[in-house]
Amino acid sequence: MSPSSTKIFEFLFDAGEGLLRSGASAASTTKTLLAICAQAGLKNVTVSIIVGQLTVSYQPEDGSYPISRVHNITPGILDIWWRSRSENTIERFLLGEIDIDQADREFKQFYQRQKNRSTWWWTTSGYGILGMGFSILLGGDFVTTLGAVLVSMCVSMLFRWLSRVGAPGIFSYAAGGFIAVLLAAGFMMLTNTNQATICVVSTLAARLAGVTAYAVIQDSITGWYLSAAGRFVDIAVCTAGLISGVAAAIAAANPFIGDDVQLVELVTADTGSWFYSILGAALVAGGFALASGGLKIRLVAMTVLGSLAQALYLVMTKLYNVETFFAIFAVGTIIGGICVMVSRKVSLTSNALMLVALLPLFPGLMIYQGALSYFFGIGDSGTSLMEALVTTYCLSMGGTLGQYLVSQAMWQARKQQFRRRYPDGNFDTDQAHEYQAQDIMLPIFSKPFNSAEPRE
Repeated sequence: MSPSSTKIFEFLFDAGEGLLRSGASAASTTKTLLAICAQAGLKNVTVSIIVGQLTVSYQPEDGSYPISRVHNITPGILDIWWRSRSENTIERFLLGEIDIDQADREFKQFYQRQKNRSTWWWTTSGYGILGMGFSILLGGDFVTTLGAVLVSMCVSMLFRWLSRVGAPGIFSYAAGGFIAVLLAAGFMMLTNTNQATICVVSTLAARLAGVTAYAVIQDSITGWYLSAAGRFVDIAVCTAGLISGVAAAIAAANPFIGDDVQLVELVTADTGSWFYSILGAALVAGGFALASGGLKIRLVAMTVLGSLAQALYLVMTKLYNVETFFAIFAVGTIIGGICVMVSRKVSLTSNALMLVALLPLFPGLMIYQGALSYFFGIGDSGTSLMEALVTTYCLSMGGTLGQYLVSQAMWQARKQQFRRRYPDGNFDTDQAHEYQAQDIMLPIFSKPFNSAEPRE
């Protein structure tokens, strides 16, 4: 392999690690890495991402044997700080503003800063605010909401410590569920209140399967079936660990608390007060954004989008009596389109914005309650799980449709502008690198591809 090819491969792996570990999807990462190859002049390249393993294969033009290199990357959760900087560096490289050496140096600097920077305070505070928001959405009183904040912060620090020591995911989730139930039960007994279930659900809400379930459906819709299968297994493993920990804690606590504190109850969102519903949604979106490293304009944008999503849902279901699932689909479509339009303003992908904005509507609560219903024989577990599936499907379909319609409309407008200015030009070939650079901020709607050639 030539020195120039080695340099490109090194940059591809650094860029892939920066994107995947900050929560980027396999689809967008694959497209971005192929765009880097095209800009660097490396042809006959294939990129494959399967459950955290990045494989890049290259067929030299001289007819020699193909070269394949594999790099293992652990997929991470949404990290807005790292994600936004990675996307900015890649875009500048694709537009020719920086060379590959400078781009790779920046990625290495981001990686070192990510390892050394202290984020515990905003992560812990963010999850505390998120717990507050979910407690308000579920109708918790002041004392319960205070408990949700405190328990959420403690569980956040537990997850952070378990991540640092390298604990397997299923055991981390089991420990988080176990500690959340015990702390919630203890707090309820000390304060003589009986909303332990709301406290537990509010604490674990961000750990539930809703966000990952959205990714599974979207990957399936857009044809990324292996990625969808990997995410589905992740849902099953993490949910199993969480439920195991919760069930073990309930069994351990029941002999000591008796009937004074109910740890297994079915709860639903309280939409009686529009003000508290919208406030709760704003706190959920803002808290998760803060926990993910979103500050300044990104924090404001996600908080506003979360409030808007909840307000639209209430208007449709309460004022116009729109059927619940259709309202969820419509809200997803509207928010997905808006996220595409504002993604450039806040320098963050539309998918990342949408996941945070729609978090209050995600069906993680129904999946959690359906599993608990099955274990403890309360309610109808089948109904809860089916509602969760349909809700996930509606949100995913709506969000994907909204992003698709708006992104295509924006590109058609850009093409028309180009044609008026250059009547004899061809946008797809003359502006190929710009087109690929802007794709970083827009969702991917094509099935898996393996060509690094510019569009023709």
